[in-house]
Amino acid sequence: MRVEQAAAGAERATSVTAQPSAPSAQHRVAGGIPSRSFTSVSLTSAETVKPVVSLEEREAEQLTQERLEELWQRLVEESKDDAKLHELIADKHVVLKNNNLFHIEVSNMRFDTLLRDYQDRILAPLRAETHNEALCFKAVVVVDQEVRTVAYLPRDKFDRMVEINPAILQLRKLFPDIDF
Repeated sequence: MRVEQAAAGAERATSVTAQPSAPSAQHRVAGGIPSRSFTSVSLTSAETVKPVVSLEEREAEQLTQERLEELWQRLVEESKDDAKLHELIADKHVVLKNNNLFHIEVSNMRFDTLLRDYQDRILAPLRAETHNEALCFKAVVVVDQEVRTVAYLPRDKFDRMVEINPAILQLRKLFPDIDF
């Protein structure tokens, strides 16, 4: 492997060139295609390589439920130009589980797939605001505990109206000829 380092002023550039190794007895031709192995990789610009900073050294904001809800509302407001994203996240409730994970409450698992499609557009602003690159979400299906029954028959409809307004029974007594 050949590595060249050149110092130019205060900047350092590393250049590693890729060169195929010389064919040896170990390299065989499989199906008429000669195999090649590379002994090095080429990096041409030192600007493309960012220094690695561990997650412990980064100053990530300690996220709270209130702060998460505030950021979520701001994201909903900013997403108004993208109708699909806005419709997807507008009425969702978020719950903070720990500093790096929050749940998005959805009504069915179809939303999980849609949220994953927009994952980068959802997490990028939140990560930038909190300076927490490890921030992620999970879609959680919340089922309504209240089971609603739909009245189909006339008698069921009348009973439901009586539940809402008991004065209908008195009206029924005044007009006994009217069927419900």
